[in-house]
Amino acid sequence: MGTGGHEAHVNRIRTAWVRAGAWVRYGPVAVTCLGQYPRRTYGRGVLGAAGIVDDALLFTGQRSHVWDARLPLAAVRRVSLVTVRLRLGRRARALTVHGDTPDGWRVMTLIGPALADLGAALAGACDLPLHDAGDGRDDFGPDRALRLLQDIYGEWHADRAGTLYLAPDRLLFDWRAVTSLAALQRLDVYQMGWGKTLLRVTYAGADGVPQVEGFAVREAGRWAEALVRQMDVPLEVHRGRKRKV
Repeated sequence: MGTGGHEAHVNRIRTAWVRAGAWVRYGPVAVTCLGQYPRRTYGRGVLGAAGIVDDALLFTGQRSHVWDARLPLAAVRRVSLVTVRLRLGRRARALTVHGDTPDGWRVMTLIGPALADLGAALAGACDLPLHDAGDGRDDFGPDRALRLLQDIYGEWHADRAGTLYLAPDRLLFDWRAVTSLAALQRLDVYQMGWGKTLLRVTYAGADGVPQVEGFAVREAGRWAEALVRQMDVPLEVHRGRKRKV
């Protein structure tokens, strides 16, 4: 697709917003949306236009509308410039917009030539700082995990499988918050054998009483290290009867 077609799409979106009497606070600008959920590696994405209109960040695709979105500014929790991995070993600078919506946590990931200006405008509209993670990311995951619950005897029992994701300020399971990182108290990693590992998360509940969650996830040690990088808490790695602090 030539750049002319993309520019024409941006102009059409701008005209539609103006004719609708919307308050166009910024944009639209040409971007490619890589999705509404974070990934370890991103595909081609969807060409489109993004801008700040009235009280929301809007993205409208050109040939595909699979990632069309309207994210209210009140739902935005973090705006970051990061570096993401693309297919074939490529990397690209991206703008990630984290939002807490009624349908769960969302992370709109955009690439394009006007990311810094769009990010600054969005951060200003939301009264948030614009973070810059440089040559990396400020999150971790996502990964498939099995949630486990511990009974009063210390035995673990399977609850359900889902997606584990570490946002910059909270740990989420199936895109719902498990805990804010500020509430973390300690982490434990258990080698369960047969290549399985358990991540045990202890955090302060709403009433201050310690709560425990367990997640059987691959490379639980790396998950624990990512959590410690975000919030410095005690970490112990257990291997049989041995443990390493």
